[in-house]
Amino acid sequence: METYYYEASTRDGNIITGTIEVADERLAVDRIQDMGYFPLKVRRAVERENILNRFISSARNRIKPRDAMTFTYQLGVLLDAGFTLDRSLSILSELAEKKKLQDMIKEILSQIRSGRSFSEALSKFPSVFPVFYVNMIKAGEAGGFIEDVVSRMAVYLENSEGLKADVRSALVYPAFLSVVGGAAVVMMLTFVVPQFSKIFTDMGEALPLPTVILLAVSNGVINYWWMILLAGAALFLGIRHYLKTEKGSRTWDRLKFRLPLFGRLYKETAVSRFARTLGTLLSSGVPLLNAFEIVKGTLGSEKMSEIISSVKEAARKGRGISEPLKHSDIFPPIAVHMITVGEETGRLDEMLTKVADRFDFEVKTTVKRLLSLLEPALILLMGVIIGFIVVAMLLAIFSVNELPF
Repeated sequence: METYYYEASTRDGNIITGTIEVADERLAVDRIQDMGYFPLKVRRAVERENILNRFISSARNRIKPRDAMTFTYQLGVLLDAGFTLDRSLSILSELAEKKKLQDMIKEILSQIRSGRSFSEALSKFPSVFPVFYVNMIKAGEAGGFIEDVVSRMAVYLENSEGLKADVRSALVYPAFLSVVGGAAVVMMLTFVVPQFSKIFTDMGEALPLPTVILLAVSNGVINYWWMILLAGAALFLGIRHYLKTEKGSRTWDRLKFRLPLFGRLYKETAVSRFARTLGTLLSSGVPLLNAFEIVKGTLGSEKMSEIISSVKEAARKGRGISEPLKHSDIFPPIAVHMITVGEETGRLDEMLTKVADRFDFEVKTTVKRLLSLLEPALILLMGVIIGFIVVAMLLAIFSVNELPF
C-alpha cells in the first residue's frame, strides 16, 4: 500500500485535505469518491524514511501466496458459519497481522460497500488474486454458491502451497551443500594456494601441468574476481532477458519438456496444474468451454495453451476432451484414461481432482529421485575439484627433488 495526499471538494464547495493508504492512484480517486468528495489533486506522499528501513518494512509486509491462502481459508470458515460477506471481511481486516494485508481487505470491503461485486473488488489486486481466482469467485456469485467456491479455492491454494513447500524443503540440503562446497573451493584458491605459489615462484617451467593450471586459476580468481562476477551477472541477465522475449520464451517452453532429467518433472507439474485448475473450475459451476479459456491463461506455457486450444475445439464439437489429450506428448496414458472415465461417468470434475492428486504425488516422487542423484553428484564434483587442488600441489612438492640446482 502507498500513502497518497489529496485535496478534494465537498458537496458544499469546501476544500478539504488529507491522506489515504491504497494500492495505487486510481484506487485513491475511487476511495475519495466513495467518501462523497470530489477529488481535485491526488499525489503520492513522500515519506522521509531510511531507505534500508523502508526496504525491510516493505519486504516484511509484502503479501505472499501463503497470506492469500490464509485469507481465503478464514473467509470460507466465516461464510460457512453464516456471516455475511461484508461482516466476514470486517472481521478479517482486524485479524490480519500485516498492515498491507489489512489495508487490502479494508479496500475490498470499501469497494463492496460502494456497490461493486466481490470479484470486481478482488480484480483490483491482480498480484494477489490472479485471473483464475477472480473468475472462480465470479462464477460463485453468478450461481449463488460463493461459500462453496471460497472453500474450494482454499483447498486448491493449500494443495498448491503444500507442493511448493515440499519442493523448497527438499532443495535446502543441496543448496547448503553447494554454498559450503563453493566457499571451500574459493577459500583454497584465494588463501591456501597463494601460500604455496610463493614457494613455487622460482620453479619456472619445471612445474607440472596441473600445478600451472591451478596457479593460473588462483591468480585469475584473486586478480580478476570482479570481472568474473560481472561476466556471471551479464550472462545471467542476458539469459533472463532472452527468456522474456517471445522467441526465447517459446524456445524454452519447447525445450523444458525434453530435458533428460527434468523434462518428466515439468510434464508432471503441467498435468497436475491443468487437472487441478480445470477440476476446481468445473466443481464451481463454470461452463466447460469458459473453464478451458481460464485454464489456458493460468498455466504459463505456450505448448500447454496449444493443447488446451485443441481440446476446447474438440469439446465445442462434442467429441470429448480425452482424444486430443491422447495425441499430445505431455499427458501420460494413465491421466488420459482417468479423464476418459470421468467423461463417461459424468464425473469429470472429480476425476480431474484425482488426476491432480496422483500427479502431485508423482511430482514429489520425481523431485526426491532427482535430489537423490543431485546430492552425490555435488559431493563427487566438490571431491574432484578439491582433489585436483591437493594433487596439483603435491605434484609440485614432489617435483622439487627433480629440479637442477
